[in-house]
Amino acid sequence: MRKGMLTRRQEFLGMFLLLAMMACSIARATGASMGSLALPSALSNDTPLTTSSSASHYGHYFSTHYSDSPQTAAMLCEKVGVTGVVWRQAWNQVERTPGTYNFGSFDQVLRAIAASRNPKCQLWVFVEFKSFNNSPIKNPCPANLKAQHSGLNAFGNGAATCFMWEPIVRDAYNSMLRAAAAHFRSNPRIEGFIIQESSLGFSGRYSQDKGSGGTYTPIAWRDSLINIISECAAAFSNARCMAFVNFLRGNQSYVSDISAAISAIPNDRACLSGPDLLPNEPALYAGNNAIYPVIARHPGCRSISAQNASYHVPGCTLDCIFHFAVGGTLGAFPASAPLRGGLCVNSYILWNDKKKKSPQGQGWQDALRVIAAHPYGGSWFRQCAGNDGPP
Repeated sequence: MRKGMLTRRQEFLGMFLLLAMMACSIARATGASMGSLALPSALSNDTPLTTSSSASHYGHYFSTHYSDSPQTAAMLCEKVGVTGVVWRQAWNQVERTPGTYNFGSFDQVLRAIAASRNPKCQLWVFVEFKSFNNSPIKNPCPANLKAQHSGLNAFGNGAATCFMWEPIVRDAYNSMLRAAAAHFRSNPRIEGFIIQESSLGFSGRYSQDKGSGGTYTPIAWRDSLINIISECAAAFSNARCMAFVNFLRGNQSYVSDISAAISAIPNDRACLSGPDLLPNEPALYAGNNAIYPVIARHPGCRSISAQNASYHVPGCTLDCIFHFAVGGTLGAFPASAPLRGGLCVNSYILWNDKKKKSPQGQGWQDALRVIAAHPYGGSWFRQCAGNDGPP
């Protein structure tokens, strides 16, 4: 018992030190103390919300597919109610040789947006460190990290994940995101940088746990992810950082620690984003540390994705999915009856550019009707009891 108490005290101390380091690094990056940074105080439904250091363009975004072109991104930007798009690249597409970065794919999208009928459309930069069974690039890690610092994951078909909890990998990723921030710093069309989901895919026979001969521990990944979020917020001082958080293998309670670390970042320059909108998936809301209850009580920027499976939830149309995202009661998620509540999302919804109709007969054009009917602002906030307004 005494040993367990000491271990937990060490974890709390580690968390405290991480938060202190985050505050120092962000204050240095912004040239101001935390107390001197102004918080947003007013809402406008059709103009950007600004803080002392950044502008936010909250609302509906489309996440593009691997096969989409810059012209597809520009076309999505032109649709009524769409605020922006997400463009993704594998890490090794951006960093082909160690320390040398190529953000040309994102630049092409920005040029296509500039030439579109909505040249003020925003772009999220998304650099992946994990692949899936349908990913065109199976191992996303830079060449110098592949052999010893990545492994196959449970998604199959050669999909792999970088060992993001290891300092050498974490530091390399941080260097890349700092280079991205420097590259895009003067471009007002950059909304921010997305950090891929916390579930790394190392389960079952693909485990990288120390007990299985690997190097993974839950606390190492928690601390590494918090460090990446901190470095991102410090680097993208005129934009936002969004962390996709769902599961943390080995200790789900650490998801609450990550939420606290994100909330500690001044001016809401970091957002907590959950996984797909799936009110029929108990793993997302069973228990106080499941991600849906954590999002519903998260103080600050709350965002969410409506991806593939969100388009075919039995008995829940995309309009229902939207209301589940923005509705509910702040601080309380009804796990016993999810559709009687919601997540109180107050910033971004990322919709899938789903070309093929789902079994429910819904695709991206059906999402467009929901997007047009519910612009960001009052139509979102009125759905959440106890709403704290925009981040």
